[in-house]
Amino acid sequence: MNDAQFGRQVASLLDESLVRVDEDVLTRLQVARKAALGVAAAPRHARALAVAGAGRSTGGGDGLREWFSGPRAWLAIGLLVLAVSGVTLTEFGSGTEADAAADLDLAILADDLPVTAYIDNGFDTWLKRPAEPQQ
Repeated sequence: MNDAQFGRQVASLLDESLVRVDEDVLTRLQVARKAALGVAAAPRHARALAVAGAGRSTGGGDGLREWFSGPRAWLAIGLLVLAVSGVTLTEFGSGTEADAAADLDLAILADDLPVTAYIDNGFDTWLKRPAEPQQ
């Protein structure tokens, strides 16, 4: 079934069901249709005029749209960029601590001492004693 056949079938079903609608419902539907056509025929003002500086609205209006038009939008965008850059710099700045920890891990793994020596309490005590002069 193509679109044209489907449309004709829906139209015929709607026409058949229109016969069973009572007069009160038909009257209300006609009044609603006239009201909708009246609204559709009314002249519309472009929203671009308000954004371009045709004046501020005194009614409820679009609060967010008014707030984000003009200098306030640039302020909001600037604050957002500042916050994102601060978070980014903080994240990249903490990479130096990770690099230092990685260098320490590499030095421990590349050393000649076995790893168990680092967890031995006697080794920790030996590290803390003053160095003896070499002869």
